[in-house]
Amino acid sequence: MKKLAAMILAAAMVFSLAACGSSNKNTAEATPSSPASSEAASDSTWNVTRPEGLPADYPSKEITYIYPFGVGSMQDIYIRILAEKIKEKEGWKNGIVVKQEEGASGDIGWSDFIKSKPDGYTIGFAPTAQQITAIAFGKEYTAENMSYIFNMMSDPGAVGVASNSKYQTMQDLINAAKENPGKITMGVTSVTGSEGLAVIQLENASGAKFNVVPYDGETEVLTAVAGGHCDAYCLNVGDLATFLSEGSIKILAVGSAERSELQPDVPTYKECGYDVIQVNSRAIAAPAGTDEAIIKYLSDCFMAAAADPDVQAQCADMTIPYDTKDYKDTTDMFKGYYQEYKDLWDKEPWA
Repeated sequence: MKKLAAMILAAAMVFSLAACGSSNKNTAEATPSSPASSEAASDSTWNVTRPEGLPADYPSKEITYIYPFGVGSMQDIYIRILAEKIKEKEGWKNGIVVKQEEGASGDIGWSDFIKSKPDGYTIGFAPTAQQITAIAFGKEYTAENMSYIFNMMSDPGAVGVASNSKYQTMQDLINAAKENPGKITMGVTSVTGSEGLAVIQLENASGAKFNVVPYDGETEVLTAVAGGHCDAYCLNVGDLATFLSEGSIKILAVGSAERSELQPDVPTYKECGYDVIQVNSRAIAAPAGTDEAIIKYLSDCFMAAAADPDVQAQCADMTIPYDTKDYKDTTDMFKGYYQEYKDLWDKEPWA
């Protein structure tokens, strides 16, 4: 119940922030040209400096964060918590405003994002799945065309079902999909993203065949599964907290190399006999060409917000799979992901 209460509170924050676009608290005593608010300057835990070359008035207007999926997911809630803390501590007159651009398994939002002006006023959600889609469909939003800012989390994949499902184990589900090819529905947010690719890999490893059904967001997938309208889901552990807390779903297996610390009693795909790894890192990025001083400044802000005691207290019961990385480490990680998936595509195209 404690976890559920935390998620309800966070979800309420989501809709409140979406409605007003900024905090009601007056933290605009310092102008945008000031290095930081007086509160931040006196807070020894807030180690953010304005790097050389950063425009003196940055940010002089709202920063738009493009999120290409539905409201209420773990990463959607988390970015809003981080954004409000940055606005408060840095004394910005304007904050980071989330813009939902749903559809086409993320492609609509990502395509809009990559065409935006690299001026530091448009940033966006940049997960591992984005690279898979870009490679499969020749999209522009590859790692080469991104300026990575911050990695929020690295989340192992998960396959599961409704709590009252007749499928009690991963093997039960796989067997059903082998005996009834194309009949067992598997909900994902993207057929060509990390989830869709993981299902393909599981099919190849097991000989099963699922009917993969794409939804516009994690909440829609889980609602369908919990309601008996979809047989199973393939998502990420971090997407599941609310539904797990209320007891409407269960996890059959996870896609990490070793058991997840968040779900230590759940076996991995490998333990179930399928040599498949599914991990989705979730980052924030700007279009390539964005001023490096802006990237560094935003990276420092997000790193400080993630480490802030207030933020950590808000997120303590949300089972967020933190994997906090700055812009340099995030860039290295995602370029590695891109090359890994590109090599896999060249060997065995999945779309």
